[in-house]
Amino acid sequence: MNATVKAKISAELKLQAENTLREVGLDMTSAIRIFLTQVVNTGGIPFEVRVAQPNRATLAAISDSYSGKTERANSVDALFADAAN
Repeated sequence: MNATVKAKISAELKLQAENTLREVGLDMTSAIRIFLTQVVNTGGIPFEVRVAQPNRATLAAISDSYSGKTERANSVDALFADAAN
């Protein structure tokens, strides 16, 4: 091996990824090598890349909010107090 790949990521993401990879028996270098090999083998990113979509409950809450079916909270504390009930 004679090439180095560098990427700037958050320390938290790095730690989470290292912990997850360790659980499946991989280190970061091996995981990146596997990923890049699959990029070449598949001719692109080897998984679907998409924006997460809200679930039904969230979509219903958004719809209710826009239609005026919900009450406005006077504060964040009031909002969370109402949600807890």
